[in-house]
Amino acid sequence: MLYKNHIRIPLLLILMIISVKIAKAQGPDSIYIVPNTPLLTKIISIPNFHTSISLSEETKIIPLKGTILASNAQELIKNGDTIYVFIEQTGFLYKLVQHDSVSSVFKRLDHTVNLNYNINCKNFIYNNEIFSYGGYGFWKSNGHLRKYNFQDSEWDIIPLNKEIISTYFIWFSEAQGRLYLPFQRIVNAGIVGAENITGVPIYTSYYLDLKTKKWERLGDLESDVVKIVKSLHTSSESLSYENGILFMGNDETYLFDYVHNKVFKSKNADLNQFLIRRHAMTNMFIYKDEIYSYSIGNQSLVKYPFRITDFELLRTGIWGAEAIIFYSILVIIAIAFIIIGSKWFFNRSVKRKLEISQIQLLKNKTISQAFTGTEVSLINLLLSSTLKGNVVEIHQINHILGIKDKNIGLQKKVRSDVMKAINDKYEFITQSNASLIGSSRKVDDKRFYEYFITDSEVKTIQRILENNA
Repeated sequence: MLYKNHIRIPLLLILMIISVKIAKAQGPDSIYIVPNTPLLTKIISIPNFHTSISLSEETKIIPLKGTILASNAQELIKNGDTIYVFIEQTGFLYKLVQHDSVSSVFKRLDHTVNLNYNINCKNFIYNNEIFSYGGYGFWKSNGHLRKYNFQDSEWDIIPLNKEIISTYFIWFSEAQGRLYLPFQRIVNAGIVGAENITGVPIYTSYYLDLKTKKWERLGDLESDVVKIVKSLHTSSESLSYENGILFMGNDETYLFDYVHNKVFKSKNADLNQFLIRRHAMTNMFIYKDEIYSYSIGNQSLVKYPFRITDFELLRTGIWGAEAIIFYSILVIIAIAFIIIGSKWFFNRSVKRKLEISQIQLLKNKTISQAFTGTEVSLINLLLSSTLKGNVVEIHQINHILGIKDKNIGLQKKVRSDVMKAINDKYEFITQSNASLIGSSRKVDDKRFYEYFITDSEVKTIQRILENNA
């Protein structure tokens, strides 16, 4: 028994020493005083600026060398005049609390213990609240939304209406309070199949409304956009700008405008070359129509103009109507066309048969049966005058129609109705669009009309009248 105790004591001491070293290596709450680089100085100097910058190995701000987090990437986010540094793949969060012309002081805010559950997550700030969305960890990707709790110095999970799995090309619009996700890529190494390791894409676009905490469906990713993004598998190769992201794909530069659902492609070869040489897009940001890139060798910032005129608008949106909705609309339209077409064909068939029977009936009737006596008298008056090269005036027509003693308003209405009826019957009998009775304004008084038989219809009406005399 004594021998066993002698073994246990040294073993416990060794374990305690290892535990202390691990605890220190994990990076406990600390304050770091770091020298200002030109990049950090520039970011501090820009007032009321909102940006996210992926830092390279050489520009990491928090000195974690010698800890288990030494290899973790770091991301700088500026929200207005407040600067944070995120240690990626963790929940570690540092805030700039003091600075001068030489150095800056960063203090760790959180008490995070868990690591590697949020690899390549999207960090962003909205209404001064810090969020972390999605990422990869423990062999699978997730669509969790986490919010930093300033009171408890911990990260809280925010329940959403559904889990939309995170992917690349995510962009947050602070103005809209929306997190845009053009498509999902589901990684689950716990399921057999190489595709489950590289990720199974689902090309449906969404945005997360931070006010309602609900995902809203935008539509399906356009086929041309699928061709652009399908071979790209990195979340660090993009820069945020006012309406979306700028990124490289197959040595081409693209802009995804999420606000207006537009895709732009660079037509400036020099811009493409500038970005190809900086393909990782670390230590870069866009500010006031310029792309800033920090040069490690020269310890200085390089600028390149960022102009929308250097891009051409492609004939595709990022997303379009959802396929199921699109095809449903097509089916509804097709059914509507069939119903309308069938109804039109049926009505036309019935109408045509009726017209044929009416025409046959009219052909067998006398002219006095087709027109009323008053109408026949008016036709004869107009035909007689037209053959003599004369026109018929209003008072003559009023006399024929028996309305010469009526008021002017009634006279006008009766004349119009009778002549319209004659023209309609004539067009129907002759199956033409020619009017029998024409009119023109009087030469000496433009307020009044004169009437006559249309020249082209004189012989036709003569023949009708002769055949039915």
